[in-house]
Amino acid sequence: MRVVSFLPSATEMVYALGQGGLLVGRSHECDYPAEARALPVVMRARFDLAGKGSRAIDQLVSEVLAKHEELYTVDEERLRTLAPELVLTQDLCAVCSVTPGTLKDALDTFSPRPKVVTLSPTRLAHLFRDMETLAQALDVPDRGKTLSSESQRRLSRARPDVEPPEPLRVLVLEWLDPPIVAGLWVPDQIREAGGIPLLARAGTPGRRTDWDTVRGLGADLLVVAPCGYPLSRTADELARAPAHPLGDLHPARGVWLADEAFFSRPGPRLLEGVELLSDLLSGTGRPRRAYENRARPAYRSPLFMNRVPSRRAR
Repeated sequence: MRVVSFLPSATEMVYALGQGGLLVGRSHECDYPAEARALPVVMRARFDLAGKGSRAIDQLVSEVLAKHEELYTVDEERLRTLAPELVLTQDLCAVCSVTPGTLKDALDTFSPRPKVVTLSPTRLAHLFRDMETLAQALDVPDRGKTLSSESQRRLSRARPDVEPPEPLRVLVLEWLDPPIVAGLWVPDQIREAGGIPLLARAGTPGRRTDWDTVRGLGADLLVVAPCGYPLSRTADELARAPAHPLGDLHPARGVWLADEAFFSRPGPRLLEGVELLSDLLSGTGRPRRAYENRARPAYRSPLFMNRVPSRRAR
């Protein structure tokens, strides 16, 4: 079977199912695991966003969508050469990938037309369903059931073993300027980690807000993980704007910058996001060693630096 993925989280799941060898093409954002980067790219952004800050990117995206134009383009010639039998995509977010209509137009010219699997997760529990759906499409249903079961056990282990006297209030931002509070599966992640999500409802898209509102929420922990941004890019943008409103926030558990994959990609690494939040909400308040290079404090309170370590071995 020849598979092309337009969706980074689906690419990650294909590899997690042990079927990475079936992939013959990918979107430009399918960059994990590392071996995926060697695959031919069949989808790219129409605009060069290198060096642009989050405000400029937001304005560009808003203008393009207002005109009902596409943010991405499909390399139909390369896609035809790759001759996929299965195409993996999504219909949840037009900002994240090529729209279903554009992809349909491209694939309708194929003969035979490849099968299309469209994933539309909105809650954390949908991750386990999608693992099994994808495994069925890849003709390895038993692997899907195994991966789903193992992932659910990992989720149960991610829950904190030392509960605070009161659940702590958590705010996760999926964009910097303007601040956008992460929705969909992120409130589920927060609750699984033992926290209370602020200004977001599970299963609904992210919510735009402003820094005055963020200040007034009284979050105990603030995590900043802009969609599409590795940790280094977030840190660079904040370094270029030393007077950023983020510097005025001083929650008791600190402000943390994190790699977007913890929260933005609805694949296996969402479980890492729960583990990270659990680490920050309990014990020493530090990420486990495996995540130290993917999350860093922007601000830390002396109160939370003196907390009693968790019993769980990291």
